Amino acid sequence: MPFENKQVKTKNKKILKEFLVYAIVILAAIISATLIRIFIFEPFIVPTPSMEPTLRVGDKIIINKMAYKFGTAKRGDIVAFHSSILGKDLVKRVIAVEGDEITLTSEGEIFISGEKISERYLPASQNIFYINQTIVVGEDGVFVMGDNRNNSFDSRFFGTIAEDDIFGKFVLIYWPPSRW
Repeated sequence: MPFENKQVKTKNKKILKEFLVYAIVILAAIISATLIRIFIFEPFIVPTPSMEPTLRVGDKIIINKMAYKFGTAKRGDIVAFHSSILGKDLVKRVIAVEGDEITLTSEGEIFISGEKISERYLPASQNIFYINQTIVVGEDGVFVMGDNRNNSFDSRFFGTIAEDDIFGKFVLIYWPPSRW
């Protein structure tokens, strides 16, 4: 009888140790996932059609939150930022950066510091018309526009945004799989 009792105790200790190992692994996974979500990558759902056809309404994307911690946004980057005017987060493309003079023409052309830019990401079939305007991007600012220019509330209307309002750079579409 004492021998059987010892075997039961040993078996119970093994089960408890195994349970603790699993609990520690699960806890470590939860903590790691939470830290990654908070500090590195954030899932984001595209809220408006302003970035079509590049990004569509409802596309689930990953934003790299570390991208601009040690650098600045560049022309052509797709960024996520908080719009204080709308009170929500948006995704747009950076067209001009600090110190750039951006000129929009009624013919749908954009000039940065006098040089016409090429925008390969825009659909060729899109007829774009701008109100003639010239804006100089101030210190720590960026000028953003949606790829769906005729259906985008962007810097043409609310002005430049502060780089501090940018919280990440678009990395990839993860849902739906057909958009990979």
